Amino acid sequence: MAEPRPRCAGGELTKGKADWREQLDIGVERPTIAQGPGIPAWTRLQGPNQWPHALPELKPALLAWQSKATQVAIRLLKAFALSLDQPEDAFDAIYRDEPNHRMKIVRYPGRDATGDDQGVGAHKDGGFLTLLLQDENKGLQVEYNGNWVNVDPIPQTLVVNIGELLELASNGYLRATVHRVVTPPPGVERISVPFFFSARLDATIPLLDLPEDLAAEARGPA
Repeated sequence: MAEPRPRCAGGELTKGKADWREQLDIGVERPTIAQGPGIPAWTRLQGPNQWPHALPELKPALLAWQSKATQVAIRLLKAFALSLDQPEDAFDAIYRDEPNHRMKIVRYPGRDATGDDQGVGAHKDGGFLTLLLQDENKGLQVEYNGNWVNVDPIPQTLVVNIGELLELASNGYLRATVHRVVTPPPGVERISVPFFFSARLDATIPLLDLPEDLAAEARGPA
């Protein structure tokens, strides 16, 4: 059953090092699929979240945010399809009706409360797109030409990261964003809310037939 489960700082590892963050995971709010012989294994990943009774306002707020973020992600995904010289509905069948998405509410404690400066280590996200809402504190960095570049917070904006599904579908023409989070300074905590938009759980990702000029620059998935 999907549920918003708390994870403690230092309890997860990226590349063998502890990630100093606390987070709440929220999946798609859908009914459980009955299990039995012949039922695909992926169906176990679907189910309702378990919402805390002490915060009754949390469920409607987060579900409303998921709905709005889904609309933004679909609009962006159609724009990416057009930029690859594809029909704007090229990805529609992969997410239509039941896209798989999840979100997190993440707290990065200050460096005085951690054992390292790794909020979360360098990685790529696995879906189509990630929409990230940041607070006013710095920490997010992306890899660009072998260097780490700060992604400074801008009020009332979302950071958009390309995920590995777009990298696969474009044969590496689009590259998934390698990123990390550096632990905030002592006495400061950083809050972020990432939304991960992905394909249906039963989807097969196509390899797009890119035009010749784009295909010549496609380096294959990294």
